[in-house]
Order: sequence, then C-alpha cells, then structure tokens
Amino acid sequence: MFEIIEKSLESKEASRASLVQLRGQKRTMTLCTVLNNVLESFSRIDLSGVSARTLIQNRSWGFSSTNRLKKESVEQTLKTAVALASASARNKPKEAVVKEPPAQVATVKAKVKKSFEKASLEDIKEIPFDACRGALEAGAEVASAKATFLAVQDQKWFASSEGSRIYQESTRLLLFVDVIAKCGSLYCPASENLGHTGGLELFDMMPPASLGKDVAERAVKLLSAKPPPSGKFQVILHPTICATLLHEAIGHPLEADLAMEGGGFGGYVSKPVMSKLVTIYDDGVVERGLGYLPYDDEGIKSSRTFLVRNGVLESFMHDRTSAAAMNVSPTGNAHAWDYSVEPLIRQTNIGIEKGDFEEEEMLEDIKEGLFIQGTFGGQADASADFTFGFQNAYWIRHGKLAEMTRGANLSGNAIAVFKTVDAVSKEVVLRPGACGKGQFAIQGRVVPAVRCEILVGGAGS
Repeated sequence: MFEIIEKSLESKEASRASLVQLRGQKRTMTLCTVLNNVLESFSRIDLSGVSARTLIQNRSWGFSSTNRLKKESVEQTLKTAVALASASARNKPKEAVVKEPPAQVATVKAKVKKSFEKASLEDIKEIPFDACRGALEAGAEVASAKATFLAVQDQKWFASSEGSRIYQESTRLLLFVDVIAKCGSLYCPASENLGHTGGLELFDMMPPASLGKDVAERAVKLLSAKPPPSGKFQVILHPTICATLLHEAIGHPLEADLAMEGGGFGGYVSKPVMSKLVTIYDDGVVERGLGYLPYDDEGIKSSRTFLVRNGVLESFMHDRTSAAAMNVSPTGNAHAWDYSVEPLIRQTNIGIEKGDFEEEEMLEDIKEGLFIQGTFGGQADASADFTFGFQNAYWIRHGKLAEMTRGANLSGNAIAVFKTVDAVSKEVVLRPGACGKGQFAIQGRVVPAVRCEILVGGAGS
C-alpha cells in the first residue's frame, strides 16, 4: 500500500498542491445477529481503497477516493482531488490556513491477547448465541432476546507531502444485547453492550451468557416496578447514563467546529463552566478504548487533551484547520469512518477524571433522590440542551437504595447540570459508544458515577 500511494506523492499532480494527504485502508467487518436462539444474519464484508485530500493555493480542499488499489487509479484519484480543489479555490479569496506539525513516521498495532483472526465461524457464531441463551434463561416473561456481535478489523496507511508515513492496525469488538420482557399488555425493554479494542479476551471479563442473563433479569424486574415521578431530583448518574450525557451533550459542543458555529461553550475558554470537581478530557491512546486511535486521519499524533480542568474550559477538540483558526495546536481529533469520506472533528475516548467518593459516600448524603442507570439514547444540540431516556432507576431514601423504578426521561442543559456536580466516584468504567455526526463512528467513554441535580420526567418505558 505504501508503495502505491508514495508513487502518487511523487507525481506531477501532487506538485500542484500545497498539501497532499493520502489514506489507504483495508477493513473486514463481521456481523452476526441471533434473535430468540435463531440465527438471523451472519455476514462478512471486506472493503479497501485509497483517498486523496489536497489543499490548493492554501485556499481550498479537494477530496476523492477509489476502491481500486492500482497505481493508475490512485493517481487519477489524486488528479480529481486537485481539480476539485482548484475549481473551488477560485471562489475562495481567503486562505485556508492549516497548522503545520512535524512529520510523523510510525507503526502502531493495538494490543491483542486472544486473536479474533484465529476464531472459526462456529466460535464467532457462539458469541451471540450464548448471550441470547443466557437472556432466555431469565424466565418465561422474556418475550424477545436479541444479541448482535460486531468485529471491525482495520489496517490503515497514511502518507503526506509533509513527509508523514503512518501505519495503524486494530481490531474492535462489540456485543449488543436487547431484551423485552412482557406481562399482559405491559412491555419492558432493557439493553446493554460490551466493547473494546483488542481480542476475544473481552469475554473473559464478562461472558456473553452472563451479559444476556443480567440484561434479561433487569427487564423482568421492571415489569413489577413503578414509573418515577416527574420533577427535579438530586441523583447519582451511573456510568452507563453518564457516558451518553458526556458524549452527546458535553462532548459534541466541545468539538471546535460546533463551538465556532456558536455552540454552548463558544467564547468561554479559560472561564469556569462547571463544578470544580469536574475534569473532562479526550484521549486517543486509552488502551482497549474503542476510540484507540494513536494518529488521526491528518497524521496528527494523539495525546490526552484536557477540555475542562477543575471546572474551567481549557480547550476544544481540533483538526488542523480549526486549530489554525483559533491559533492553537491540533489535538488529533480529525477522523473518518473509512477511506471513502473526509475526516471530521470527532471524539476518540472522552472521559471524566475519577473523584474521591465511594458509592456509599455518594448515597449517604441523599435524603430522597434517584440512582439512574442505563440509556435509551436521545438527543442533544450544540448549546448542550438534551433529552435522554434512561432504562431504570432506584429510589434513594435516607442514604440507602430502595425499590426499583422503570425508565423515563432526563432533560435540561448539560452545562447547567454539571455545575451542580458535588461528588464524583473513585471508580471509572471504560464504556463502548457510537456516534452519527455526519458519518458513523465507534468511540470510547471513560466515566465515573456523578452526583448532581437533574430534571426527570415521562411516564416510564
């Protein structure tokens, strides 16, 4: 692959551009879904190709891609990218300045203990079957149990006219379990997922059957639970719901493109925006994190970027263009789902640093509140306003967990909510996550439990 793309960098077309970035990729995706102990689908998809991204006259970007791994095809792709950038540059009098970091030469392979490549098709199929069987063992109330296993194996090559040559290799595994319990006309759903960058050692920590059973037992318990009341409560957000709130309502507004368009954090750099107990970062080199991406798709080396430190906004997540516009260094957050699309400013592994509280200490100061678990997704905007569903909660009464309630909704402004944080747990959890900002992405979350005030509403799931 390097031989193919490096020859294109030496071509006449490449010399016409101020900057050339070439990305090659080979990917294999394996997907297996089991519904109620019946194999629903089993597929393996291979894709490969090369993309060219060019900057002309320091004014305009051009982009093109091909799935033909031949020298002639890649050179034609580069020629097309140059032509597109040249046509666009005529209408852009202002220079498109980009930061010029040092060239990077590296080979990176994510750590694997139990190779997925060595697994047979029967071994792979058993992963969702085990999860489904575990769920159905929870009782006759389980009306539906679905398990989906996904493996994404990537090889990525990056070369630029600035001298960077980067090879990255990784395997990312995910298992999703969705269960619906039924009693009469009442249906209660529950779900959970596992995921990491690495091998099949993922299931040494949590066997698929155990995951399926845990999810199903929770769904069955919800049949006898009551919905929570509406109102503002002091709550403890379990890492499963904290991860969603962090990614959607805090993480996206901290992406520089959204911040520069007038997002909720725009104009607040170096100012307090949250509780002093909150420190938020993005880190592409968290081992096992689904966002383990040591170099981004502009050739920038990733490191830990502190976004909010002790409540004060320090930085946004940047690509090279936004970094130049704000006169800061790029943070390694330019990522594309695959070779066929341009990189966007994306989170990698976004996290909240651990605090000083044990769970019992977080509970003991609450006279009446909720311990909220699980997510059913929702929506948020660049101003950090959000509405999310949660799967279940437990009443907290006089510092003790009491009865379970069904899920409902959380809403508010995440900046305002995080100003009320008065406790952060000592334990942090590595969570899997996904994102649909323009393109699909698989990412990680590193989250503790947090205690805060939040608005709860809705009639329950």
